[in-house]
Amino acid sequence: MIDLLENKRHEHAAGYIVSMWHLEDLLRAHGLDLEAVSGLLVKPMDTDPETKRGVRAWYADLIRRMREEGIEQEGHLDEVKEVMEELRSIHDALINDVQDPAYVQAYLKVEQDIRAVQRQTGGSELDPIEACFTAVYGVMLLKAQGTEISEATAAAEARIREFLELLSGHHRDLPRLPDISLN
Repeated sequence: MIDLLENKRHEHAAGYIVSMWHLEDLLRAHGLDLEAVSGLLVKPMDTDPETKRGVRAWYADLIRRMREEGIEQEGHLDEVKEVMEELRSIHDALINDVQDPAYVQAYLKVEQDIRAVQRQTGGSELDPIEACFTAVYGVMLLKAQGTEISEATAAAEARIREFLELLSGHHRDLPRLPDISLN
């Protein structure tokens, strides 16, 4: 079976997570109904029938796993949570163990933005990395709804996005980073 986002998972973990959050919400919005999803996302594709069958099978597998994992209404697939946990581990290692100066400086640049997201979502239950994704995904949803975004929010989201780009780069380069291990 093909995995449409497998390369993104390894090459750009942050983009993968945002894409999967969006896809999970899109599938939920269509009631996890494969026919509805297929009509919306597969049928309009300008590609050969075999590719369409592969893409349809991929969506069917996502829907099946969402049901199996009990996330029909909310939550994220285990594979998405796994990548999120990898990013948290890398973040913690870069801040606490390696104390990478460039990474620490980048984090300090967005720390107040992260705290603002934590306050807006009801407290500090969100760890810093999840708060970053909540901010980026939230702004994406607001824009999709046509909601005007303030300059301050747009600037904060841009800083957070830049930070996530840096973290994703460390995730991609993990096999070449001698001081960091996810084990």
